[in-house]
Amino acid sequence: MTRIVSTLNDRLTERLIELGLARPDLGDIDFCWIALGSEGRLELTLCTDQDNGIIFDAGQGVEAERQRQRLLPFAQAVNATLHECSFPLCSGGIMAGNPEWCLSMDEWQKKFSSWLRVPEPEALLSASIFFDLRPLWGDTHLADKLLAGLADGADSNSRFLHLMTENAMQRHRRDQTTPPNKRRNFDA
Repeated sequence: MTRIVSTLNDRLTERLIELGLARPDLGDIDFCWIALGSEGRLELTLCTDQDNGIIFDAGQGVEAERQRQRLLPFAQAVNATLHECSFPLCSGGIMAGNPEWCLSMDEWQKKFSSWLRVPEPEALLSASIFFDLRPLWGDTHLADKLLAGLADGADSNSRFLHLMTENAMQRHRRDQTTPPNKRRNFDA
């Protein structure tokens, strides 16, 4: 069931992106729309909200900000149209139309690196959502490159891996002892 809902979401998102690209002039920006969290894991349910972002190829500083400002109206329109098609906006703001998740390759790499270096509870939560990314539309090599860097960074950080494993085990134990009707739906 989750694969069917995820596939439906993927096809709808791809089509909305293609329709959205007919309007703005973004042809000179290399970018990739990415699915995150449950969407990235192909585990969407009928009650799942949007979890997505954008990786774009840019230089440092001003160039990255200029490209972000061009991509944001497009991404916000795609997010709004997905919402109109019954895929709710993310209450946590994890959407491509949020400037925090419409980032250059360099910005994503720095963010991931900081989560790996300082695995505090917020970083572990972010990792559980963002490290399950997959490319959905666009220049997929950007997502592949980001994932390759993530794998290298995680492999060399045993403390982070230990804390992520411990976090998953605690969640599993909670799920085993909590009656099904009392479980919170963590769709991250």
